[in-house]
Amino acid sequence: MLNVRQVLKVFNKGTINQKTALDNVNLELLSNDFVTVIGSNGAGKSTLMNAIAGNFPVDSGRITIENSDITPLPAHKRAEMISRVFQDPLSGTAASMTIEENLIMAYRRGKPRRLRPAIGSKERDLFRIELEKLGLGLENRLTHRVSLLSGGQRQALTLLMATLQKPKLLLLDEHTAALDPKTAEKVLELTNNVTKQQQLTTLMITHNLDHALTFGNRTIMMHEGRVILDIKGTERNDMTISHLLEMFEKASGSHMNTDRMILA
Repeated sequence: MLNVRQVLKVFNKGTINQKTALDNVNLELLSNDFVTVIGSNGAGKSTLMNAIAGNFPVDSGRITIENSDITPLPAHKRAEMISRVFQDPLSGTAASMTIEENLIMAYRRGKPRRLRPAIGSKERDLFRIELEKLGLGLENRLTHRVSLLSGGQRQALTLLMATLQKPKLLLLDEHTAALDPKTAEKVLELTNNVTKQQQLTTLMITHNLDHALTFGNRTIMMHEGRVILDIKGTERNDMTISHLLEMFEKASGSHMNTDRMILA
């Protein structure tokens, strides 16, 4: 589904602040893979996600989705194939618009524009059904402005918007990091359910090492712009956090900076 080949990204090239954020990264996601991404600050996790989403051009390398080269495409063109949920709950929704207005934009993503009623009764019925699955009572608040929702409700709505039209690839950029623990667990539960139900190919950055080993079917670890560990199958099923940290030390030759990591 996703193939990242020899991708290089250097910031501030030719200056004293030059930084190699992605160092000839290789990564392949099969259809239905749910891959969690971990690593210390500055390891290249968000840069990799931004490169895949098209937020900036890479210096070299190739990114393909279903064997289609998306490397030269801008972010808005890739949005037809890729959905993304950000860390900030305010980033994925339009606060001044209603819940149903936000949903209709997501529902019609990639569809041809034509003259028709803004929101039809069939679409409202669909929105109520999908919102009810969230278990937050939002199905009865279609005409409420999104600015009235809590951070957790907005993030759950953003997740629904990102998957209302099944994307080829779902990117989750620390999408529960700004939420309180109880709300974060709820959003993660919703994430797990929707990715399984729709069989979504998913890439999720997390600083919670327990979540990294619990959710999905693969865990990759990045360090200094490279993927240094790719753990799956029975090895991952039997993995403990302490063993994971030991593997990192062996693969990288250094101790992992766990200042922002949640170890359990």
